[in-house]
Amino acid sequence: VQTNIPSLHFNKQSSLSQIMKNHLQNNYRSQQHSHFIRTIYTLIFFLFLTSVLIYRLYILQITSGQNLYIKSLNNQYTFASLQPQRGQILDRNGVILAKNIPKFHLDLIVDSKKQARNTMDFIAQKLNLELNFDKLNKKIDASKPQQSIRLLSYLSQEQIQTLYFENLHLHPIRITPEFIRHYPCRNACAAVTGYVLAKKVAKDLKSDNPNILANYSGADGVEKYYNEILSGQSGLLQLQRNAKGNILKKISNIPAQNGSDITLTIDYRLQKLLEKSMHGKNGAVIISNPRNGEILALYSSPSYDPNAFLDPLLKHKIGEYLNSEAKPLFNRALSGNFPPASTVKPFLTLHALDDRIIDHNFTIYDTGSFQYKGTSNIYRNWHREGHGHVNTRKAIIVSNDTFFYHLSLKLGIDTMSDIYKQYGFGMPTNIDLPGEKPGLLPNREWKKSQGKPWLIGDTIITGIGQGALLVTPLQLSFATSIFASKGKTFHPHVLKHIANSEKPLIDTKTPFKSSHNYTTENWNYIVGAMQKVVEYGTGKRFGKLPVPFAAKTGTAQLIKNSGRKHHIKSLSDHSWLIGFVAKKSPDFAITVLVENDNLAILVAKDILDAYYSKQADFIPMD
Repeated sequence: VQTNIPSLHFNKQSSLSQIMKNHLQNNYRSQQHSHFIRTIYTLIFFLFLTSVLIYRLYILQITSGQNLYIKSLNNQYTFASLQPQRGQILDRNGVILAKNIPKFHLDLIVDSKKQARNTMDFIAQKLNLELNFDKLNKKIDASKPQQSIRLLSYLSQEQIQTLYFENLHLHPIRITPEFIRHYPCRNACAAVTGYVLAKKVAKDLKSDNPNILANYSGADGVEKYYNEILSGQSGLLQLQRNAKGNILKKISNIPAQNGSDITLTIDYRLQKLLEKSMHGKNGAVIISNPRNGEILALYSSPSYDPNAFLDPLLKHKIGEYLNSEAKPLFNRALSGNFPPASTVKPFLTLHALDDRIIDHNFTIYDTGSFQYKGTSNIYRNWHREGHGHVNTRKAIIVSNDTFFYHLSLKLGIDTMSDIYKQYGFGMPTNIDLPGEKPGLLPNREWKKSQGKPWLIGDTIITGIGQGALLVTPLQLSFATSIFASKGKTFHPHVLKHIANSEKPLIDTKTPFKSSHNYTTENWNYIVGAMQKVVEYGTGKRFGKLPVPFAAKTGTAQLIKNSGRKHHIKSLSDHSWLIGFVAKKSPDFAITVLVENDNLAILVAKDILDAYYSKQADFIPMD
């Protein structure tokens, strides 16, 4: 028994050693496995990271490489628009009607946002400015380095003096000049010159550069019609900047091409004269030269100041213009449609004589009214007591309506419509101004399009320029020129010539020719009667002139049998006067319309008295 005890002790030690050995081996295997797992996870992570980097490099270099390259260039280069000088508008004697004047703005260059805010506060205190700090701070926060923020537009002379006197115009403050449109003639010439509105040029360049200045586009009148000639071409300045946005150098410069100056046919002095004569009245006046179609003056009343659309000190006037019942922005001379009334009587009479429908001795007896057989309608003469025996000459002088009721029936609507067409009624004159309306020339086809038949009453009232017949003052001016020049004149125009241009835009060599064969004897007969109109006829308030002057008055009724004594101003008759210097080759014709009043004769007299009292001053400079 004693010999077995050590053997048992040895076996116990051997088992314990084996157990420890197995435990160590298990730990080692576990550590190896754990290390392997960590290694695998690490490799997977690095493989994923490498894949992401490779993918991003693919996106940046292959897929979006071209776009990013363009963006980098855009960040490296910036553009500034160079404002061209808009061409001036001159009257026939060289008086400036539209020009460019310098205005100055106050800009802040953002180097750092903190410095920009401090500078803005300092300038506001120095100039005693009430700035919108919330809005400006948002602009500063969103700005890039070297970008400009506009603090104030249209500096006053006093503010400019303060900035320079106290050396406040130095970096980061900048005084930026800009040329804006100005109209020295103001209201007097607005119907011709029109006005411009500001627009931004090069807005598709995606440039944040503040040097993009306002350019102007014609919105009405000559400014709109000849906008392309007046505008010129904007220039472009390319600048290079670094990563911080600082300008390094100028890369290229495409200079701006200034617009061309244009000279008009109108006379500044006449425009001022028309403005004075039409003060307080609604209507239009046009003075033209039948020899060549030149418009010497064109005025719509009431008018407006075209500077209001550009000068911040006058912007309050725009609301007044838009809300005014008189509609000063409406060009009555080109767009207003009015019955021509008795002004058409010389046209119809001349053609009736030339076509031998009547002769000089054709006479009717006027009792003050006319009734067509088989109808109940009574058509009255403007002189309710009647004019008794009325021949062709007297019919013109006293503007007898009854005579023309008879004449209209002899002519018929088809012939009358053809006569009116020969004087340009129912169609635009194609003047070189925007907004012209064609008027309305009624006939059988037109009435049928309204779903109504043409009636004998329509013919009767069309013969005295009433009913549906409508003309613009410009159309009636053109008709007067056609009549004064015996059917051979030129289409009305306001352009005389363009500076540095040999190619005329207006055809002044191809005259307008009426298809009617004018007889000198009959023309002299009618013109002689028109001269008596201003001596003792319906225009006797006109008085005498130092030159032979032929005229015709007209009273356009707005309601049936309105007469001249209507107490509602807006329904009162319009008054017309057309006239021209009666000589072999007339060079002066005038058309006057006064709405809701019978003052056209007095307006024309006022204009012509002033014109001929200073005739030497009004001799056109060709």
